[in-house]
This record gives sequence, structure tokens and C-alpha cells, in this order.
Amino acid sequence: MKQSLSAGTEALGHSQQHYDIGLANATESAIYTGTLYAAAGLIEKSIADFCSCETIVLTGGDAELISPYLKLDCIIEPQFILKGLSLYCKEGEIK
Repeated sequence: MKQSLSAGTEALGHSQQHYDIGLANATESAIYTGTLYAAAGLIEKSIADFCSCETIVLTGGDAELISPYLKLDCIIEPQFILKGLSLYCKEGEIK
């Protein structure tokens, strides 16, 4: 989201810096908080609309960053995809 915003808006850069969450007094911290809340909101809305689970598995680079802002129990599993592929291979499904 931050990359899209900076690419589509003149004079906004893309920063990897982390900021305190809350009301911002600078553009960079406002973008940081806004994109983090947007991602958390999307996850919560999707879960509410499409399933009734209370625990979710998060994977990916920002899983640990996003999980504290969710009102769901989270299991953070960075190697989720690789573990799934490993199980798939062990069952002899790949020919």
C-alpha cells in the first residue's frame, strides 16, 4: 500500500521506517499508521464477512507487525507455505 501511494502521488516517498501508532504530525507517520490500520481492518472485515473463526494464521513479512492491531487471536507462522508444501510432498501427492 505504501509503495502504491508513493508511486501514484507526486512528492511522496516510500519509507521503510517504523513509527509510533497514533495521530500523526508528519506525512510519513500518517501513511504508516493509515496503511497499518487499513491492512488490519481488511483482515478483520474479511474474517467477519466470510467465516466465524476466532483464531487466524498470519504469515508473511508483516505478520508480527499487524497482529497486535487485530481483535483476533493470531498464530504467526512465517514458514506456513513451506510447511504446507512439505506435508503435501510427504503424502506422495507430487508425481
